[in-house]
Amino acid sequence: MNKLYASQLSQHLQQQLASCYLVFGEEPMQRHQALDQIRAKARQQGFDERQSFRLDPQFDWEPVYSALQSQSLFSSRQLVELDFQAQKFSAAIGTNLKALFNLLHPDALLLLHGERSPAEVSKLSWIKALPKDTVLLSCYPLDDQQFQRWLQQECRQLGLQLSPEASQLLLHHCSGNLLAARQNLDKLLLTFGGGRLDEAVLSDYLADQSSFTVFQLTDSLLAGQSVQAMHRLERLLGQDDEPTLLCWQLQREVQQLLQLQQAPATERSTLFKQLGIWPKRQPLYLQALQRLPLSWLQYLLLELASFDRLYKGGQGISLPLALTHLCSLFLAPVPKTFSLQRYEQG
Repeated sequence: MNKLYASQLSQHLQQQLASCYLVFGEEPMQRHQALDQIRAKARQQGFDERQSFRLDPQFDWEPVYSALQSQSLFSSRQLVELDFQAQKFSAAIGTNLKALFNLLHPDALLLLHGERSPAEVSKLSWIKALPKDTVLLSCYPLDDQQFQRWLQQECRQLGLQLSPEASQLLLHHCSGNLLAARQNLDKLLLTFGGGRLDEAVLSDYLADQSSFTVFQLTDSLLAGQSVQAMHRLERLLGQDDEPTLLCWQLQREVQQLLQLQQAPATERSTLFKQLGIWPKRQPLYLQALQRLPLSWLQYLLLELASFDRLYKGGQGISLPLALTHLCSLFLAPVPKTFSLQRYEQG
């Protein structure tokens, strides 16, 4: 089995098309783009029919077996996809997959994909039963340098040119979220029609959009701007934005503040660079570090973890109350009269 990163897929497909692909990882935009590339290459190679199946706990495997065993009425070659989503790989799934692999033939291409970790998938017993030319494609979140390379590639494809400062601004605005970045690039193309965009133009554009973004809310929280932060939170709640995105972003900011708070002041400039916090945003973090001591940041991280468990567990927590509580903790230390940790414990 060959192991590749998403960034290596294009070069691989220029040389060959394997009989089986496993596309796994937690980064959704990379998975989406990788699947589109494989499907397009498959069509070029005559795999004109595509049959797609989504697994659930009551999944019936018989239609998948039939798809591989039967001759298509419309094409001599077919692509068969299995979407595992976030499904765990049980022993029963492994047994069915092994039986499935025995049915593979040159006119069938098998594509398995899902959100599980590629490292986890690579250790499963049924991996050994796969064809030798199988490719396991890993779709991990990108660091800042990888994000910049991905952004440059997307801009070239769209005919957009971003100055280095504009690229850094978009990186901050999207906080490494490739899907959000791609959506912004599509909007920029529609608005400006391609060409070169500098930081000033992009900043004005993003400011027009920013009253509805999680990332502008976190800037207000870092700066300690309580009125502005609560106003932006209210607008976000009115948009029905996904609460887990806000929770994830707050956790990310707290973790970065913890690293900065624990580091000697003389080393903060180096740490800012390592964390990808560009100079124009560093004053926001310095303001937050003056307000929020280490012990408070640790408490805030525990509160965020409790919210994540409560929300995902469907335990009936009031979203406006919980998110307002978390944002208020980010602004300044307050008496612990209410705690999500105590609420979680009942």
